[in-house]
Amino acid sequence: MWSLACGPSLPFAPAGPSAAPDPSALGPFPVGVKTRLFVDPSRTSTTGRPRQLLTEIWYPAAESARGRPGTRYLFGDLLPEEKKAALTDQDLGGLDTSAVRDAEPASSEGPYPLILFSHGSGGARIQATYLTVALASHGYVVVAPDHEGNTLTDAIRGEAFTDPLMSFIARPTDLSFLLDRLSAEGETDPLSALIDFSRVGAAGHSFGGVTVLREAGLEPRIRAVVAQAPAGYALAWVDVERPLESLGIPVMLQVGDKDRTLPGTPVVDSYWPHLPPQRWALDFANAGHFSFTDLCTVDVSKAATIGINIEPLSDGCGPDNTPSSVVFPVVRRFAIGMFNAALRGSQDSLQFLKVEPGGEISLRQ
Repeated sequence: MWSLACGPSLPFAPAGPSAAPDPSALGPFPVGVKTRLFVDPSRTSTTGRPRQLLTEIWYPAAESARGRPGTRYLFGDLLPEEKKAALTDQDLGGLDTSAVRDAEPASSEGPYPLILFSHGSGGARIQATYLTVALASHGYVVVAPDHEGNTLTDAIRGEAFTDPLMSFIARPTDLSFLLDRLSAEGETDPLSALIDFSRVGAAGHSFGGVTVLREAGLEPRIRAVVAQAPAGYALAWVDVERPLESLGIPVMLQVGDKDRTLPGTPVVDSYWPHLPPQRWALDFANAGHFSFTDLCTVDVSKAATIGINIEPLSDGCGPDNTPSSVVFPVVRRFAIGMFNAALRGSQDSLQFLKVEPGGEISLRQ
């Protein structure tokens, strides 16, 4: 049972059967954030220890959090210890968010739908705060793990791509493990108590896009998916027994035609005949692979001085790519709009899933 009533202290009603707020802007809730370490004793990492998932959780916060200073994520915190020593906190800059660290959860409007977020290969759990924080502000609990062995820290050490098959198998299992763990905690954990486990969606970028698509095929609890710049259908659906077209859930692809890593149009073409009836493909003509991440907004000018290769970011973060100021609001409008319709019962939110004809952003549906 869940409530969509607008509490007296919220500035406007969250998305629901009778409300469809603008999904490109922040929603009515202040946002809290916690970092938790989950350990899966049933699996081992490459180090031989139980698999560890350092996880960021953003959630609707109580009114006491409104207006308080938000969390700033320092890019340097993602570096291996041996690299941190050569930099100050100011050298690489960071990501400023409105999410208040350890804020009191907003329990009166819940329980809330859950969104699982999966980062790209060599990425990080905090790589899309422009989306994850915004989702929490619209009334979602967002759970984003670092996929151990395939993170930005591992990439800087040269270890993120040593066993792609292991990551291919482990990543969807990470998401199911977190679903099981949070569900089992139930009312005994304040964050788990916020979640309505009958309303679960997933979003991810690149390898994370493949991860959430596979997770939807392997995990019946997933009810809606947004995949940004994923690899093609033939790879994503290896050893998934349920046909993609049989899932019966909304699926959205978000791609860029200047993506040199996974070009957008061929990727969409590979999925399109297999997608369920509720399907969208949002295509940015001038976006690249990393246009869908916060990494384009971080000052990495000093990274090369300590041996960090930033050349991959040229695929999406260059002067010829659509700027983040354009990409981010459109991504939010489509992703949160779709989730609002699928998971919060706001069918009027589908009105936001439109683009102007003739522009650099196109839509296939």
